[in-house]
Amino acid sequence: MDLCILSREAAERYEPRGLEICISIADPDAPPARLSPRFAAVLRLNFSDIVSVEMPTDVLFAPEHATAVVEFVERWRRAQRLVVHCHVGASRSPGVALGLCDRYGWPAAELEQGYPSWNRWVREVLNGHPAPGGAEMGNVTP
Repeated sequence: MDLCILSREAAERYEPRGLEICISIADPDAPPARLSPRFAAVLRLNFSDIVSVEMPTDVLFAPEHATAVVEFVERWRRAQRLVVHCHVGASRSPGVALGLCDRYGWPAAELEQGYPSWNRWVREVLNGHPAPGGAEMGNVTP
């Protein structure tokens, strides 16, 4: 599966050309991105771009988010491309993409070099490391 990482702005302009799916990541209080109806499926996640909870309004990427991501990708294994976007396209979305690379054995070196600020916590949780107790999960909607 081809991976494409975008900012929210670029994702809202993006038009799929084949069987493509999208993981749309937003801040906990942000409205959903306006994405093309041409995506075969969209998984919407809301969590903060953090590695630990510091404020009551923070939403840490949790095992439930990771489960939703993996189930979504498994359900759409035949997709040609997976678009992953977050607000800037530099931290959360590359963290998700790299976590998926780890889980599925997809090449990761180019992504690591191209996105040096990827969210390490997100990648770790996607690889089965437990989140600290009490982390509040944001909205996860398929």
